Amino acid sequence: MANFKVGCGKAMIQFSASELPIREFKSKLDDLYCRVMLISGKNSWALISFDLTSLRAAAIKRYQELAARLLAIDSNQIWVTVTHTFAAPHLPSTTDSMARKSAYRLIDEKLKESLMLACRQAHEDLQAVQVGQVNINCPLNVNRNVLTKQGWWLGRNLEGYSNHQLRVLAFRKADKTTNLLVNYDIQQSVLDHVTDDHGEQMISSDLMGNGIKAYEGNDRVAIFIPGCAGDQRPLFTGKANQPFAVNKALLANQATIVTEKLEWAVQNVHDWQPLRQLRSSQLPVIVPTQVQQRSTFEIKPTKTYDFQSTKQTTTLHLWALRLNQYEIVGTEPELNSSFGDSCRQALAGNTNTMIATLVNGAAKYLPEQIDFERITYQSMNTQLGLTADQCMLEACVQLRQKISEEEY
Repeated sequence: MANFKVGCGKAMIQFSASELPIREFKSKLDDLYCRVMLISGKNSWALISFDLTSLRAAAIKRYQELAARLLAIDSNQIWVTVTHTFAAPHLPSTTDSMARKSAYRLIDEKLKESLMLACRQAHEDLQAVQVGQVNINCPLNVNRNVLTKQGWWLGRNLEGYSNHQLRVLAFRKADKTTNLLVNYDIQQSVLDHVTDDHGEQMISSDLMGNGIKAYEGNDRVAIFIPGCAGDQRPLFTGKANQPFAVNKALLANQATIVTEKLEWAVQNVHDWQPLRQLRSSQLPVIVPTQVQQRSTFEIKPTKTYDFQSTKQTTTLHLWALRLNQYEIVGTEPELNSSFGDSCRQALAGNTNTMIATLVNGAAKYLPEQIDFERITYQSMNTQLGLTADQCMLEACVQLRQKISEEEY
């Protein structure tokens, strides 16, 4: 059986100092990147990752079509993801003013330029690799649902559940250079709404971005695909009322741990094998919706809340990829860390399965029953309604059955 070839590329999203401010960001702490992984053989698949908070469906479709032409593969076999750093400028949701139209044009152009370069690099890098997986304990994530006098709110709950497994899928070239897919239940919010000492909000790839860049150096590519971090946060986050040097140190010290864990992971993959199999599948997931009664920044902790069903549904998706015996499952909404464990059990009972969120779109949070009972931030800040979690679990079971049928 012929082996598949894998190629990786990485290109800076070129936001120059002369173009700042871009939206609310007036300066830059570190660079943002677009990364691409292409797997080519009997059938093909590609992953595109931008250092952004999120992307809307229309933009994702454009980038899929552009990459499909450059990589010569079907756009349906391309996953577009973001690293979910909060310290990056969004593409404006509307272009109803000259300022928004100008910002959209600028950001979009920068993203396309970086995507084209990363795609070319990935195509040129195609070669046979050895693949292996390892999970590492990395306690940098912590549950953020905290019970206050006003109700459940955002904080640091050391007693709440967090899956601390940093899941690493490694691709080793003939020269031993090792590229990575990295999956972890953490929100990239160390610098969320943190300003420097001049009161300026800064562009940054945040915690995972800095940790991964230090691992990459000049010759490796590592792609962070956010896991089930709907109810997670970093152990230490920056604060507006402390010197920026302190916030920067919190970012750097936690990023160093990520780098160390990735280096350790590469040294501890013991089951290297040729990449001989690639299978992909997808399944629609129909879930109920609710009225999102308040905007993100209007939401406050409360002990009473009238969740209102729209009596309508929306369609999410599950995308599955199997590389040899290794599995990655992607979906649009943000899932809780414990719910990710439930999905893994429903999918295969395999704790090694990577679950990637914010894939091919963004759908806010998919709350669990307990979120509605507690009235958490996740339950109020979404259009996904009560029982959406059960719909997702049922879809995971259906996806497992579908994959089994396709294999035989």
